Amino acid sequence: MTEQGYPPRRPHHPGRSGPGRPASRSSQEPRRTGWQVIDAFDEGPDPDSGLPPWAVPGGIEPVRPGPRPRRPRGPDQLDGPGQAPRRDQERPGRLRGLPGRSRAAAARRRRSKRRLTTWGGAALVVLVLVGAGLYLTRSRLAPSRFVTTLQPGEFRGVPDACKIYARADLRQLMNGTPKSIQPQNGQQQSSCTYTVDAKPTFRVLTIVVQAMQAGLVPVGTSNGSATANAKYTFVQQRQQLAKPPKRTPQPPATITTISGAGDQAFSALQTFRTKVATDVVIVLARYRNVLVTVRFEGHAGNGFGPVPASELRSGALAVAQAALSHVKGEPTV
Repeated sequence: MTEQGYPPRRPHHPGRSGPGRPASRSSQEPRRTGWQVIDAFDEGPDPDSGLPPWAVPGGIEPVRPGPRPRRPRGPDQLDGPGQAPRRDQERPGRLRGLPGRSRAAAARRRRSKRRLTTWGGAALVVLVLVGAGLYLTRSRLAPSRFVTTLQPGEFRGVPDACKIYARADLRQLMNGTPKSIQPQNGQQQSSCTYTVDAKPTFRVLTIVVQAMQAGLVPVGTSNGSATANAKYTFVQQRQQLAKPPKRTPQPPATITTISGAGDQAFSALQTFRTKVATDVVIVLARYRNVLVTVRFEGHAGNGFGPVPASELRSGALAVAQAALSHVKGEPTV
C-alpha cells in the first residue's frame, strides 16, 4: 500500500496538554491506532493497523501545540484563517475620527443629550405654566382687610408745633412773655412747650401734633390703616382721662365733647389738690390720621393765680384750632 501522508507529529512533551484541551495519553500506555511499533509483549496486532490513518475513525488525534505568545496585530491582520476581521477593525476611517470611542458610546451620548434636552424643556414649560397660573389666580383671591400703607387723603407728616400759634397771640394767652422748649420735632410728630413763671402768673402750654401711620399689626378692632389707628388712639385717651388707672395721682377728668374742631374733639378738665391748686385742661382733636393734643395748666397759691378753668379751656381750644388749620395745609398722600 502506498504511504498516504506523514504520521502525526508528536509534541516534545507528550504528557502535557494545551489549555482547554484533554491531556494526551500517558507515555506508559502504547497506542493501539495509527502507525506504531509493535511491542513484543503486546496482545497482538490490530487488524486495522495496516490501514492508513484516515481510514480508521478517530485514527488521527492531532496534538496541538501549546499556546504561543501573542504578537501585536496590525490593522490588516485577521484573528485566524477563515475568520472575519475584528469589529474594531471594520471601519478604521471612522475610528480615527473618534479616537478611543466606539459607536455605541457615541450613541449613548446622543441619547443622553436628547433626554436632557427633552426633560429640561418639559421642566421649563411646567414652571411657566405654574407661574402663569399663580399670576392669574392671585387677582381672584379676596383682598386682605388689613391696610399696611397710607391711603389717599392721609397725612405723611405734620407742621412744626412751635410755629403754629403767633407770638403776639401767645403772649396774650400766657399773660406774659413765654419761654419755649421744643423736646421733639420730626416728620411724623412734633411737640413744643411754653412756660411763664412770673408772679402772679404761672402757666404751662404744651402742644403735640402726631400723624398716625399704618401698622403691620392692627390695634384693637381696626384694619391697621393710619386713620383707623388715630381713631383707636383717640378713644383710648378719652377713656384713660375719664377713668385713670388705679394707683395713679391723676384724678378723673370731666369730659366735654367739642364740635367743629376736626373730625372728633373733646376737652377734659382735671383739678389737682396739693399745696397749690392746679387746674389742667386737655383738648384732643383728630383730623383724618392726625391727632392734636393741647394741654394748658395754671397754678393758684403761693402768690400765683388764680386762673379760671374757662379761660384755660378757651385758650387750649384756640391753640388746637390753629394747629388743625396748619395740619390741613400739609400735603397728603
